[in-house]
Amino acid sequence: MLEIEKYVRNIFVESPQVTDQKRKKILKNFWENHTKEVIDLSLELAKKYGADREVVHLGALFHDFSLAYDREPHDEVSSHLAYEYLIVNWFNQTVAEKVRDIILKHRCKKFIPETLEEKIVSTADAIAHFIPAFYKGAAEVAREDYAEMIRENIEKLEDEYERKVFFEDEKKILKKYMKEFKENYYYKTK
Repeated sequence: MLEIEKYVRNIFVESPQVTDQKRKKILKNFWENHTKEVIDLSLELAKKYGADREVVHLGALFHDFSLAYDREPHDEVSSHLAYEYLIVNWFNQTVAEKVRDIILKHRCKKFIPETLEEKIVSTADAIAHFIPAFYKGAAEVAREDYAEMIRENIEKLEDEYERKVFFEDEKKILKKYMKEFKENYYYKTK
């Protein structure tokens, strides 16, 4: 698993496929302040709820992979890229299909998570969007106003809370995070 994580990390952090320096910084920030958080949170939830840790780890690792290539819709493209990568690298088809489905459903847009593993990665992704470092880093790299970025994203965050968090414990935790997030980063910026 370590080699796969190094491979995905390299695509985001080193970004050999990207020539624009600003985009390289954005991708590095994205890896450090979003993807890694989704992986860690997903693995914690997998342990807590007894899910398949390998499938959850791979799903979290690849969930936004196509963003490194600036390809949309990122859930559909990422699911395809991950499936191909896993098949080519000798993962069995069942694992590759489960990972593909996790990625395809993590945004809860076109497809809704059904399995425990799909719900875990979706929940972890939603929670990771409440981490201030993600916005602070993105704002710094983009040279945008941090406060403005928070204001623009608060509705998205509330929507994600409602539709992407599938576990009652995490809903309670996220409700608390959302309140703190608004008090510390939203209301102070108005």
